[in-house]
Amino acid sequence: MKLQISMTITSHSALSVGAGGSSGTLADKSIVRDGWGRPLIPGSQLKGKLRWAAEQLLRGMGEDIPTPFAGAAREELATAVRALFGSPQQRSPLHFADLPGVVGPLDQIAALRDQAEQRRSQIRPSVTINRHRGTAADQLLTFQEVAPEYLRFHNERAIIGQIVSMEHAALLWAAARLTTRWGGASSRGLGWASTALVVQVDEQRCADDALLAALRTRLERGGDSS
Repeated sequence: MKLQISMTITSHSALSVGAGGSSGTLADKSIVRDGWGRPLIPGSQLKGKLRWAAEQLLRGMGEDIPTPFAGAAREELATAVRALFGSPQQRSPLHFADLPGVVGPLDQIAALRDQAEQRRSQIRPSVTINRHRGTAADQLLTFQEVAPEYLRFHNERAIIGQIVSMEHAALLWAAARLTTRWGGASSRGLGWASTALVVQVDEQRCADDALLAALRTRLERGGDSS
């Protein structure tokens, strides 16, 4: 079955996905950007966040999902998580794309990408907390770059690839809807967001009710090995 998921993540607080350095900015910690300078949620974070959410969801449904520390033998058990996201020994059948931040209409994302407004960010001061005393550490004021709130991160082909059942599409849909924090420093109020999705299987749009019914079917069946 051919899968395509369009995804829009709308940030409700400033969002910070840290880059490797701080070159070209006054911040001590800069955000990751794409080739046009737009703030970005990388595909690697999209995959990691959805995998974690899918694992928690399936465990909540009573399925046996190995932890990362369960040992090589258990890590290679055939599970829906492994079938969707892969493992060190098995490549994922899905591609998780980067989601660039967009200011303006989503259907004009390509036409707007050269505008300076698309590259805007904010610099926020922060302090380091002494873990033992619970107070601000001396002389450790830092400046963190963040993407502004209410920026929309969008990709029409955020997730594409092949799946074996509608339940797998439903699991990705639910994992995305359950993920409400992106980037780092969520304990400081950063990265809170909501997610809107359009799921297509074999080029047919799947209604939310149909995806929810697929999850209920899996729950009632007690899950399986994939």
